[in-house]
Amino acid sequence: MAAQIKKLQDRAAAVAAMLDDLSKVEERSAEQMASIDSLSLEGEQIEAELKSESAIAHKIASLRSAVASSAAPTEYADAPVHAVARKTQFHGTLRSFKDSSEAEACGRWIKGYVLGRAEDRGWCERNLESRALSSSDNSKGGVFIPESFAATVVRLVDVFGSYSQQANVFPMAADTLYIPRRTGGNTAYFVGDNSESTASDMATDNIMLSAKEVRVATRVPNALIEDSSAINLADLIAQEFALSLSKKIDDSGFAGDGTSTSGGIRGIQWRFENETLTAGTNDSGESSLSAITVDDFAETIGKLPSYARANAAWYVTPQVYSVVMQALALTAGGATANELINGVQTPRFMGYPVYFNNSMRTLPTANQVVCLFGDMKLSSHYGSRQDISVRASTDRYIEFNQTYFQAICRFDCVTSDVGDASTAGPVVALTL
Repeated sequence: MAAQIKKLQDRAAAVAAMLDDLSKVEERSAEQMASIDSLSLEGEQIEAELKSESAIAHKIASLRSAVASSAAPTEYADAPVHAVARKTQFHGTLRSFKDSSEAEACGRWIKGYVLGRAEDRGWCERNLESRALSSSDNSKGGVFIPESFAATVVRLVDVFGSYSQQANVFPMAADTLYIPRRTGGNTAYFVGDNSESTASDMATDNIMLSAKEVRVATRVPNALIEDSSAINLADLIAQEFALSLSKKIDDSGFAGDGTSTSGGIRGIQWRFENETLTAGTNDSGESSLSAITVDDFAETIGKLPSYARANAAWYVTPQVYSVVMQALALTAGGATANELINGVQTPRFMGYPVYFNNSMRTLPTANQVVCLFGDMKLSSHYGSRQDISVRASTDRYIEFNQTYFQAICRFDCVTSDVGDASTAGPVVALTL
């Protein structure tokens, strides 16, 4: 069933992309109008099939949940947990939590209320201030982890991720958000005495953000949970979830190809490699990274419109930066004693800051993007619909003696302005 749903999602994404391309044609031929009608009809059929398949999957999950719920009594929480632990002495290095007391509170809560360890549950009752220390029913889909844990994952996603830091961020109050965009302005005209003024209109349209749900899940052996310290347990799970979610956001926003694997999102790198954006693309004509010169980067800067230069930056992977940009800078010489001793704290190249991500290409080949240059806050948008929620269940993999952890968030990435064949946008690209 999962394979059929994915097949339908892939086709839906492809139909949507073709309709999107046809909708941009101002004067459509009869053949193009026929294609729109055919694709629209196919889209309706796919929507119906997806709805049917999803309903079947939902019914299966509902029946399994009903079977599981009959195995244990139900307990309901009055309110979400707000864990505030007393100060704990911890001499290790925390990778995720800022404070060891929060990490211990979350770790002990997992052991006490997920695994049911009386010792840790008693610790929570003695040391935590909370409106409700009882959990929701584990057999009905799992318990919610304390809010301080989810807040830590949210913070780490912002730290680890690049796209959400560089793009224009919009909180979404609903599944769909429309952002007004100016596409054209008024025109001024010279006129003679006693001549009529010529009127002109400002043109606008909308950028649509549509939230997509992303989940990350892991199974942890109960023996590992029991053997680990509460602090290390919470610290490890928070970091792994944050790394997975931030990678999915970056992969979609930078390199998404429009298929269901990337939630139908077409990333900014993908658009430069697959659409006709000639005005904003500087083809170096080189065959390898080592052949790129400073002049190639200078020509790339030259393609960027003046309105996007105030906050312009380079967007590149660390590998490409080291092989090309850093190598060219070192060859040019001129490093100060302070730079040789302490290194460059904020990487810069040709006067502009360098922002790293791990989703663009590390070893580009012919016609592929080497780096981007410009202001992504003018070209790309990140919508956050749902704060991250984390749940845990000991029932799903009870035969393996494992606990199931799952994190869910909803977001969208849209690259709306990258120019076209005749006009460069606020971000331009250097390609091989």
